[in-house]
Amino acid sequence: MRKIKTIVIHCSASPNFRHTTVNDIDRWHKQRGFKRVNPLINNELFAIGYHYVIYIDGSVHSGRSVEEVGAHVAGWNANTIGICMIGTDDFTAGQWDSLKDLVKKMQLDHIGAGVCGHRDFPNVHKDCPGFDVFAWYADNLM
Repeated sequence: MRKIKTIVIHCSASPNFRHTTVNDIDRWHKQRGFKRVNPLINNELFAIGYHYVIYIDGSVHSGRSVEEVGAHVAGWNANTIGICMIGTDDFTAGQWDSLKDLVKKMQLDHIGAGVCGHRDFPNVHKDCPGFDVFAWYADNLM
């Protein structure tokens, strides 16, 4: 079992409220050269880097197994879980509810795991996930 130290929140950087799927993300990640080695679940997804994707309707979809090393924060994937919110900087109530529930579950499964945004890692020059994860966490889970 991998030792998870951090749950990393991302956004898909797709237009807000546009239906986007794990298959779309898989295609984008394949175009960027991502590859999965020995997939444990979702064998039809060849490149997706995230472990979970939260659609605009609030439904949660799996990408990689939590036991698979992700491809979502260069240099930090070995001990992280990647959760992607569909959109850029405006999310639905269902997405917020699902994010809260999923993070709670992940923290129960991985005691001591912190939570941060992709943009909070050193040398990351992105706005991803389009909101302040630390402030969201303080308001919703502390």
